[in-house]
Amino acid sequence: MRIKDTDTIEDFSSLAGQSSVLDDPLRRLDASMRRRALRLFFSASAVLLILGSAVLWRWQPSDGGFERTLPSLATLVVGILCGLCRWRLPARHGALTSFVLMVAIMALSAYVADMRGMGLYSINLSLLSFIVAAGTILLGLRAGAALALCACAVVLLLVWRSLGAGPVLDLSHHPMEERAVTHLFLIAVALTVGAGALRMTRRATREAGERNALFRDLLSMAADWYWEMDREYRFTQLSEERPGASGLSLEKRRGRTPWEISDMGISDEDLDALRADLEAHRPLRGVIARRIGPDGQPLFLSISGEPRFDAQGNFNGYWGVGRDVSSEMRAEQAIRATEARYRELFRRSPSPQVLHRWGRVLDANAAAMALFGYTQRSSIIGQDLFTHYEPGDEQRARERAAKIERMPLGGMLPAEEFQLQTLSRRRRVVNSTSVRVDAEGGPATLSFFIDQTETSRAQEALRSSESLLSHLVAMSPDVVTLTEQGTGRYLMVNKTWEQLTGYTREEAIGRSAEDLDLFLDQAQREAVRERLRSGEALHAMPCVFKGKQGQLINVQMSAALFEVDGRGYVVTNSRDVTERERRRLVHEAILSNASIGICLTRGERFVQVNRLVEDMFGFENGSLTGRHSSAIWANPAEHAAEMAELAPRLAAGQQIEIERSMRRQDGTDFICRILGKAVDPANPDHGGTIWIMEDVSERRRVEAALAQAKDEAQAASRAKSAFLANTSHELRTPLNGLVGLARMLQQPQLSTDERQGYLDQMLDSAESLSGLISDILDLAKIEAGRLTLEAQPFGLRDMLASVGVAYLTLADTRGLRFTMEIDEAVPAWVLGDQLRLRQVLSNFLSNALKFTTQGGITLRVLVRPKSSLRFEVSDTGPGIDPAQHARLFEPFTQADESTTRRYGGTGLGLSISRELTALMGGSVGLVSKPGQGATFWAELPLPAFSAPQGGHGRSPIEQRALREFEGARVLMVEDHPVNMLIAVAQLQQWGLQVEQAHDGVQAIESVRAAAARGEPFDAVLMDVQMPVMGGHEATREIRREFDAEALPIIALTAAALSSERDEALAAGMNDFLTKPIDAQRLHATLLRLVGRRPSAMPQAANGGPPTLVVVPGMKR
Repeated sequence: MRIKDTDTIEDFSSLAGQSSVLDDPLRRLDASMRRRALRLFFSASAVLLILGSAVLWRWQPSDGGFERTLPSLATLVVGILCGLCRWRLPARHGALTSFVLMVAIMALSAYVADMRGMGLYSINLSLLSFIVAAGTILLGLRAGAALALCACAVVLLLVWRSLGAGPVLDLSHHPMEERAVTHLFLIAVALTVGAGALRMTRRATREAGERNALFRDLLSMAADWYWEMDREYRFTQLSEERPGASGLSLEKRRGRTPWEISDMGISDEDLDALRADLEAHRPLRGVIARRIGPDGQPLFLSISGEPRFDAQGNFNGYWGVGRDVSSEMRAEQAIRATEARYRELFRRSPSPQVLHRWGRVLDANAAAMALFGYTQRSSIIGQDLFTHYEPGDEQRARERAAKIERMPLGGMLPAEEFQLQTLSRRRRVVNSTSVRVDAEGGPATLSFFIDQTETSRAQEALRSSESLLSHLVAMSPDVVTLTEQGTGRYLMVNKTWEQLTGYTREEAIGRSAEDLDLFLDQAQREAVRERLRSGEALHAMPCVFKGKQGQLINVQMSAALFEVDGRGYVVTNSRDVTERERRRLVHEAILSNASIGICLTRGERFVQVNRLVEDMFGFENGSLTGRHSSAIWANPAEHAAEMAELAPRLAAGQQIEIERSMRRQDGTDFICRILGKAVDPANPDHGGTIWIMEDVSERRRVEAALAQAKDEAQAASRAKSAFLANTSHELRTPLNGLVGLARMLQQPQLSTDERQGYLDQMLDSAESLSGLISDILDLAKIEAGRLTLEAQPFGLRDMLASVGVAYLTLADTRGLRFTMEIDEAVPAWVLGDQLRLRQVLSNFLSNALKFTTQGGITLRVLVRPKSSLRFEVSDTGPGIDPAQHARLFEPFTQADESTTRRYGGTGLGLSISRELTALMGGSVGLVSKPGQGATFWAELPLPAFSAPQGGHGRSPIEQRALREFEGARVLMVEDHPVNMLIAVAQLQQWGLQVEQAHDGVQAIESVRAAAARGEPFDAVLMDVQMPVMGGHEATREIRREFDAEALPIIALTAAALSSERDEALAAGMNDFLTKPIDAQRLHATLLRLVGRRPSAMPQAANGGPPTLVVVPGMKR
């Protein structure tokens, strides 16, 4: 409302006292301004009056009494009252109080003037006009008039006092009447000026109020509510321009921050972002906050605001507006959702549509391409559309294009008729309209065409409409039908209905669903009728149809009733969900029959669980569904921590793969592999999470075993590498000795003893080298599984005596004691492989000699049950840590690296001994402790064998040794001269006649020549690897003329593999010996093959049986 000039003092007092609660902004503004002006007036008055009291006090006569002091005291009292009104103006009757004080100031001025004897000439009277003007402006016209009357009364009173008492001063040149008129004139002028200023002030206030009202009106149109915050971000002002728009109880939120309001409904994420902007004093521009409204629907609130700063730049808070943009957001979502449909409609629309910019084609649908005569979409893209227009219409079309290009989005041109030519020069008449649309790359023009070549515009429009409707219905993937309400008879069915039910259109039209028995459940059909009859529309109602062939069809049916010309019709739209139902059943079957655990959780509760998950965790069938997902965890706290860690990854769409130790219901633990992925990462709580679980305990145990095996294999590989390096050193040592000793033997000045000493050392080095090579070859044969053993009778005690003699000498040279302890029950002859037994014992004794520096060594043979013998070799060496016992019998292994460095060796002896013992059906072992020596033992099944008769205990081979070889002839075939020299010398020492050949060709010629002379060879020693012709090929050539009985052939090769032996025997050779050739084995082989031949057995002079020549020095 407006403040009128007739407002009373009481009216203004009431207005000023209650302005903080009034709703009229104009009155609040006027009251506020006037109160501030009053405070300013009282401030100035208080200062002036207090100073005036001091002046009056200073200038009072020295002989003045109380009457002379009273003016200064009165002035001081009024000044204090003005000061009090400045600081605490009464809420009620504030204007009346101000009026009374102004009158008091006037009276005080008159009193002071009178007391001072100045009368109308006192300077104090100048305050009268000032008070009248100020009172008129501040208290209103009526108050100003009243003050003017009071001022006039004061002047008249002083005139009367002056007339009664006579002039105090000699001012005759200024008559009293003139002075009085002057004061009255000034009072009138002050009243007039005050009234003018009051009017101007109220006009300015009114204009400010109108601007404020205009601002509020504009604010109500631009925003739904207005808000203000203080510097602590608490709401100080919340006013809804459109009540209920925000859905917030605004009065309850004053004095609170947004994050202190529990029912604000804004998500924590949005609140955190809002708080960050506020604390950074950033302007808010369309901040979208999402909250849930009272109806459960999402509300989208757009918040804008500006920070407020004072003149010094200090932050004073925020003010701003808010809008409910839910409808805009929903519209935007709807637009995005329908864009795809519109794009598809554009493609499939039967109405020609062309998207272009200034006539240059950007896109066109199939109908438009047909209209202009194009068959390929790529052909029309980029073409100038207007070149198809007739010359008379082309310019008009371009002008329309220029016009619509200047229009905003949504601008449309009315339909207009044009003539055009197709690509094939056919003339067409079209009706075209264009609309401005948003397209890729900026605004473009979408032109619609209606072909009116053969029919009128109205007929064509109707035909197009009918064609479009028919096309939509016919091409709809859903079932669309139209029936009469009363009878239910079909008036129209689309092609999808025919395909779905199996009925033809002709079979359906004129008949009802009841006639066709279409509903499986007749009660459901009646329910549909009743709901439609009641005016209710159906939406996605599940129904089951029965097709013509009896097939069941699951559909979701929507239906609505409408009237045309008073007749009721029902249109239905049904969607086939049979496949969806089938997929659901298949999904359940997959879950039930999956070989892994599968489950679905939503809100951390099991929604769907297959049987394997329940079995895995020990739950009964169906008991896990609906339970919290922590039910399968042993520790709920661990489950909560795990879910807190996985939740961000699931929300980001990542696949989870973890392995955790889980616990079954019976308390047993197992390792579970868990894979998880959110169905809808944008809303994991709503979509849920698919989990796949698998018990991988056994797999992990197997993997651990494989890893251990891999580590062991790698350790074995490292050991083999170390072995190769060590063996290289072990092989080079005797080789270097042989080379060096041979060079020493070349010196001519050597004595016979020196030469014999060098030869003995060369023999030791050669035997050491041969032993190393034999160990390596034996191990290769063992690992290949091709090592063969012989089971021959031999004298065990003789063999032990031979071993004992050999190692007794070695022990004596080292200053050690060597003893043998043989059980009396040990048989003299046994059945077994003498060579391999000797090799095992030699390995044991060699180790004992190597590691024993003082004390002695004992070889002990004991009888065990089941025809077994136990061989023990004990020493007084340093002993072996029990932790190293098992690995000592592994290939390439010694107790530790220091052993290899100190004593040398390859680490093969004990491994070969173990393998040989196992092949002979026995076992090996070790008993030792550090500092107590060691005992290596081997138990072997060696059955006792009866000693051969005669020969004084000598073997038949020993008895016939010299006589068997007498007169025998052998052919030595060897390409290496040194090997040839050694072999020939050895054979000749045994009494054999030897011829030499250096390759296979020479061997064949020598065999043939000897046979031609009548002096055939008794045996051939054939090297396998030779130049020109190898041993296998030469043997096959010889076997074409001489069989194995007539001419034995013995293979000599450095290869130790059984495959080499098999190949030699397959070529026709009688036996197989490996290099370096062991003299004893060669001797035994020749005795076996040559000694039995009649040609090699010379008879005694008297024709009696042959006599064995006993070689001296052989032991029993």
